[in-house]
Amino acid sequence: MELSILIVDDDKLLVDKLEETVQWEKIGISMVFTAYNIRQAQKLLEEFPIQFLLCDIDMPQGSGLELLEWIRDNQMEVECVFLSSYANFAYAQKALRLSAREYLLKPISNQDLEAVLSRIIEETREKRERRSAEEQNLGQQRKGKTEFWEDFFRNPSEQERMLAQVLEEGFYQETDVLILEVIKIFADDKDINYKKDLSLFNFVIRNITTEFFENNEQVMEAVAQVSDYEWVLVFRNLGEEERFLEASGDLKKHLNKILPQRSCMYIGETRPLKETAVGWKQIEIMEKKILPGTDGILCERDISEQDQMLSGNAAYRLPPWEIWQKTLHNSEDLDGVCRNICDFLKETFAKGVLTIENLERFLRELEQLVYCYLGEQQMSFSQLFDSREFDRRERDSFHSLDAAVGFVEWIFGTIKGRGNSRRSQEDVVSQVKDYIEGHLNEELSRGILAKMVYLSEDYVSKLFKNTTGMSLPGYIANRRMEKAKDYLEHSSLPVSRIAMEVGYSNFSYFSKTFRDFTGMTPNEYRNHMTKNSSDKK
Repeated sequence: MELSILIVDDDKLLVDKLEETVQWEKIGISMVFTAYNIRQAQKLLEEFPIQFLLCDIDMPQGSGLELLEWIRDNQMEVECVFLSSYANFAYAQKALRLSAREYLLKPISNQDLEAVLSRIIEETREKRERRSAEEQNLGQQRKGKTEFWEDFFRNPSEQERMLAQVLEEGFYQETDVLILEVIKIFADDKDINYKKDLSLFNFVIRNITTEFFENNEQVMEAVAQVSDYEWVLVFRNLGEEERFLEASGDLKKHLNKILPQRSCMYIGETRPLKETAVGWKQIEIMEKKILPGTDGILCERDISEQDQMLSGNAAYRLPPWEIWQKTLHNSEDLDGVCRNICDFLKETFAKGVLTIENLERFLRELEQLVYCYLGEQQMSFSQLFDSREFDRRERDSFHSLDAAVGFVEWIFGTIKGRGNSRRSQEDVVSQVKDYIEGHLNEELSRGILAKMVYLSEDYVSKLFKNTTGMSLPGYIANRRMEKAKDYLEHSSLPVSRIAMEVGYSNFSYFSKTFRDFTGMTPNEYRNHMTKNSSDKK
């Protein structure tokens, strides 16, 4: 590793002399930086990897002690040697408190300065080599532990044997206590970004969570990936459990911000190492049976041993479907029925019987209610709902009570939106065309157009094709090219600006599309139309 030093002194002649006459390479320094005040020094320290500081103390724009205090506050690993004209005890005392390595008095010979710096550089090099070896060893240990725990969670039948083996080998002690925390992401393996998302998820969970807990002085034993969308965080001998739970809550909020999909967190109880298999089974039961609360976090300690949900005997609370169906039939009070259904879900959750299994049954029955209502309104399910989006939102509803309520509200909001805008097929196509015409310079996807008319993407696409004989993408491209032709003929706008005005951010792609459409480049078309106009005159 190349080492560098920063010389800071308001005496420019002294700085230049030290830079030119000290045998830096001989003592192991590859790069020498210089500064004449604290501000310059701070800028260099922020921009470059500097390991050593040779600094005056008494300077007009801020003292060297202030600079070293700033370095310590910013947690920079810099070894400092002070070079002062004053044998001031207070200065020396503060320098010692800030972990300065030496306090030297001016003037000092190059030979003496080189001897001091050489010793400090060698000690620092040895310390960093030891730390590097320790970190490498720790990294190997962590890798070994990660592999062990991934095997452990993926092989239930081998768990007891594996625990006995690591105890026998001294990898762990019988007195060790562990706590497991599971992070599960609700993602779609059919999504076109599936592999890209997997890479992102793995990076986030393995790196962000490790850093997050280390910053809270809670070091993880391992991060074990047990499936594409599920990781187990293993902690040992944590100590303050309340602090750990608080940090886990903060981590969950952080994941909500940085991940595009919803996630759930399941936190087990602290157990002796030999009971880890039991703890893992308990978390698996929690995942399969219990719906987390509003924050998407479920703690085992909040669930009693006799809890109906864990015993699997939670009775299904039959919703008043017939009453809701009659209300929809007689008054079409969509808002009222939606509110009643959401309240029913919240009450069921509060009673402790909204298990995953019961929620699955509830949503199947809700779907039947929706089918019946749409049938009465002479609408089909596929008209309103895109099956892919519906399935994704339904899957997300198992994330938490809030997500389940949100799914119900989305269903009724979509139905209400369609009910408020009933019109003939021709009216729908006309509205889509009008929207396209007014937004040619914006993104025009199937999803955007479908939301605008409260219909599913597939239904809008088929309806448009059957009515106009053109596909939606084909019609949009056609209108953009016609608009571009109009701009080229009747305006002096640059071609690059015209491309933007008709929705193309890539100029080359616009030119190619225009040529495919007209047989000419945009400039050729403009010149051609200008010539034709002149000939007519």
